[in-house]
Amino acid sequence: MQTEGQMAGERLGFTKEGRIPGLDALRGLAAISVAVFHYHYYYNAGPDLLVLLPVYNGSHFLVELFFVLSGFLLTQVYSNNHSYSGLVIRRVARLFPLQWLTLLLVAIEQYFFAEAYGKPFVYKINDSYHFLLNALLIQQVGLQSGFSFNGPSWSISVEWVVNLLFFGLMLSARLLLPCSILIAAGSVVLLAISQPSLTDLHLSFGFLDTGLLRVGFGFFVGVIAAKIVMYFQPQVNGRWDLAALVNAVFLIYFLSSTPVNSLMPAQFVIVALVMPTLVIACSRGKIVGRILSIRPLTWLGDISYSVYLIHFPLLILIWGFRFKIPIALNSGEGLVCYTAIVMMTAHLVFNYFERPSQKLLLRYLSPRRAASSKI
Repeated sequence: MQTEGQMAGERLGFTKEGRIPGLDALRGLAAISVAVFHYHYYYNAGPDLLVLLPVYNGSHFLVELFFVLSGFLLTQVYSNNHSYSGLVIRRVARLFPLQWLTLLLVAIEQYFFAEAYGKPFVYKINDSYHFLLNALLIQQVGLQSGFSFNGPSWSISVEWVVNLLFFGLMLSARLLLPCSILIAAGSVVLLAISQPSLTDLHLSFGFLDTGLLRVGFGFFVGVIAAKIVMYFQPQVNGRWDLAALVNAVFLIYFLSSTPVNSLMPAQFVIVALVMPTLVIACSRGKIVGRILSIRPLTWLGDISYSVYLIHFPLLILIWGFRFKIPIALNSGEGLVCYTAIVMMTAHLVFNYFERPSQKLLLRYLSPRRAASSKI
């Protein structure tokens, strides 16, 4: 017999595993875009193709989409879970094992890279203090001297810290929405008065890391969007397909145009309106939902976390052996091969490390709970 929460989940488009396939695909596409962006950014390489313009010029803003997606999904999946320790345990099992693995990989790679080339690859702060910060997932909360080790994991760090606050708010249904509005609005105000662009990362007012403000904005916008959907429970229909198309066009244009995406008002509009509307539309659209639910795209969602954390270790490896690679990094073939390597490696990591370690850690930390967590 189904519980009330399970029936509500089905109405909201969840599978039995507590997932929305269309949003899995959206997360996967964003992760691949970030991996390609870093290939272009770190190597100053990649084919000059119009279709890649949004990726090259604006994929760093897709971190905000991750935050919105995370807030949207976690709110709905855990809406009936009122155990703070249980929520924290599930999140620890989800985030930490792969963070630790890639941290060790990067530490080893950077040691040998520095021995061979005289300095580390891209991120030069790789001491024991920052290793500890990375191991605790607090490497971007204001305690750091800069980016270190697996640099892209900074966003996982700030989201983890905000998750701890969010889980506390989840214990009170009445407080969650007003507090989410307050945090999102407060983050916008503090970002607006402390820096010229949303993507700048520094200590604001001498102590507050702006990465925390970025996730405070995007994540709680996702929470607000989820609460709206849970209250109104919009039907799956073609109007959401149109909304998905329109907002996707707005987002792609924003990502493509550097003059536009460098404007903070435009950045705020994209995160506060376009991204959450796109997320809702992809979860409620009839046609777009079917397209995004095909297995190759949901597979990208499965491996998205592995893609996000494993692509930088692979970039170090590729750069270290670049003179022995028969394909030019600046060619279309080079980019295709890199993307394929990232996806294949992420697939192996997901199946043989990420998922097994997650289940193992859940059993160890919480033996009475079901070892299942996909968010």
